[in-house]
Amino acid sequence: MRAETEVAAGEYRVPVTPPRRRSYLKANVAAVLAIAIAATAAWVTAMSFVEAYGLGATHFGQSADPAKRSGPGVGLFVLDGVALVAVVVLAWIAARGFRAGKA
Repeated sequence: MRAETEVAAGEYRVPVTPPRRRSYLKANVAAVLAIAIAATAAWVTAMSFVEAYGLGATHFGQSADPAKRSGPGVGLFVLDGVALVAVVVLAWIAARGFRAGKA
């Protein structure tokens, strides 16, 4: 909606700032990147735990004692935290872009 002000009888002045345009391309790119980052982080986390602990019973290459197995480490949780922050920021950008066209 444009806020037009009446200047004289029958004349209207258009505001100087243009109306906000829809930015669906930016919103779609941000949404796709958020999904890709979330999926990649989930895959890396899952594969790290599978490598460390295995899918089922103890097999060759793992210690027979589960207490002696080494976990993925703190770096994995840092990676997940960074990925989570990136997904939140991209989701915010996407939501803002999708709402831009609505009144």
